[in-house]
Formats: sequence, structure tokens, C-alpha cells
Amino acid sequence: MALAGQAFLALWNDIAPHREREYDRWHTKEHVPERVAVTGFRGARRYVNRARSQHCYFTLYEVTDLATFENAEYVDLVRNPTPWSGSMRPDFRNFVRAACRVTSSRGEGIGAAIAVLCHEKAVAPGAIDASGALLDLPGVTACHVGEGSAGAPAAWSQATADPAPARAFDRMLLVETLDHESAAAALVHAQQWLGLASLSPDLGCDVYDLAFAFPGHDASARVAHRRPGWGSE
Repeated sequence: MALAGQAFLALWNDIAPHREREYDRWHTKEHVPERVAVTGFRGARRYVNRARSQHCYFTLYEVTDLATFENAEYVDLVRNPTPWSGSMRPDFRNFVRAACRVTSSRGEGIGAAIAVLCHEKAVAPGAIDASGALLDLPGVTACHVGEGSAGAPAAWSQATADPAPARAFDRMLLVETLDHESAAAALVHAQQWLGLASLSPDLGCDVYDLAFAFPGHDASARVAHRRPGWGSE
């Protein structure tokens, strides 16, 4: 389905191996619900590709607009983490953050896998029409295109322990599909269409499988995770 908002936040990261299972619990039970409770956040999904040596996790947050990230509630979460969140932060690895405004978003439902293709607009100035070329491929359920805000650096990275370098990008193509194989085929198709066939697999050119989506069918679940003092939306 079309993304629920005019912007999105994409995050890639790894976690120290000894905390992987705890990370999945924390991210599911606290971190994602807490973020999505912020005014302007509409939903979130965690994806994973454990075959990767770096950037195994990919998280997608749907937001009303880019101004959401300046919201006092969001700033409160970042500056005042819970004890559990505070304990997780030192064990993050290879963290990359990219905020984009949505330029195109079409489709139905939420797919079981997602193909991610990040590139510089200047390198591949053409754009795939989300309503046509990719949506007609077998297994494709939705397609979204986002671009970085004007004047912002191509990739937004935050240094953490053992940071992995990220190549520059200011446009992101997301293709949702019924399964991993369909996403891989759609990624190849998109690369060929944009003249990026030589692009090697990395954080912004690969396929991730859906692990968790919040709030799911009950939108009111967001309210239960709002912090005291935030008031109503």
C-alpha cells in the first residue's frame, strides 16, 4: 500500500553478536512502539538479512513529513532514553540514517520482503514510475521512491563502534514483494532500468525480509506507548 505520510526514515544497523536476541526483543517491545507513539510517526517495520556481514537490519519509519524529526516528543526520546534503550546504544554497529521525502508511493498491502536501491540522483537521473514498470512485475505489491531534502548530505551517517563506510546517495527506491526471490528479481530489473547494473550488493542495494510491523491493524496501539506529559496527539 502507499506509505502513510509524505516522508520516511530509513535506518541500517548491526548489533553486537552477544545481544542479537535481546535486540530483537527490545526493538519489538519498546523501541519501535515508543518511536511510533510520537506525533507524526504513522508506522514502522523492521527487516533483516542475516546473510549479510554488515548492515543486517533495515528499519523503515513512515512519518507525516520531515518536520516530524524536529518534534519535541522525538527529541525527548533521543535525549532521554529509557534504561533499556540506554543500555543498548553502546552495542550498536554500522549505523546509517537517511530521511527522505516521498516522491512516489503506490501499491497494496505490506510485502514479506523489500528490495532497497539507493543511488545518487545525478548518477541515474531517470526515475522508475512506481505506478507502472515495477508494479507489473511478478510478486511486486508496492513501490516507493524517496529523495533526500534539499541541501542535505547524500547519506546521513552516525559514527558508532566499528563504523562501516556508506556510499553517497540522495534517492531511495523501495520495492515490496511477496517473497525474497521476487524482491531480488525486482532489484535486478530496477538496476538495469536505471543503468546501475554494475552496482555491487551493499546496504543500499540488497533485499531484506520483514520481521515485524507496528502498529499492525490496531492503530490505537500507538497511544499506549506515549510518554507521560506528552498529552494527546
